[in-house]
Amino acid sequence: MTLYFSFFITSVLLALTPGPDVLLVVATAGRQGFLSAFKLTLGFATGCLVHTLLLALGVTALILATPWAVKLVTTLGAGYLFYLAWQTWLHRSDDMLKPQRVVEASYWRGVIMNVTNPKVLLFFFALFPQFAQLDEPGAGLRLLWLGVIFSLVTVLVFGSLAWLTDKSLSHFFEKARFKWWMDRVSVLIFLGLALFLLSTLWS
Repeated sequence: MTLYFSFFITSVLLALTPGPDVLLVVATAGRQGFLSAFKLTLGFATGCLVHTLLLALGVTALILATPWAVKLVTTLGAGYLFYLAWQTWLHRSDDMLKPQRVVEASYWRGVIMNVTNPKVLLFFFALFPQFAQLDEPGAGLRLLWLGVIFSLVTVLVFGSLAWLTDKSLSHFFEKARFKWWMDRVSVLIFLGLALFLLSTLWS
């Protein structure tokens, strides 16, 4: 239990560290409300479970050991982010909320963004083995439990940030000027993430 508790604390601290995912969750909550941002968070958490399964099956090590596979994942991830930036810009004049459609799109957006991000592959590959005790029996099961814990922490921390953002900005939601700014912030975040991913191809 000490191992899992230590990992839980580590995961909370990492989740609270300002980064692109946190920024995107906050921007989504400000632009589309809590439900959409929470679904995005659930998408991120699902992606974490996918990465955990890939790590436990040894697929992550295979991908990281194959340069063209890493480049393929990076290119796909960057391409999807460019697509999201374009779609956000294209629909910048739409109504503030189209509840069901927006919420469903947010979940799958989170899944795809997480799974196609090679930085997450590297992160899991570097962090999880430190807690999984790979040289002892049951390492595969421990990896899966670590993935579940990390996913739950993602939902807890990001979901709380989404809720706080929604509550603090809800009175701005009906203002056209507010939406104008949030649309452009979202576009810049997607473009920034895409360019950052592409820059890793030449680093």
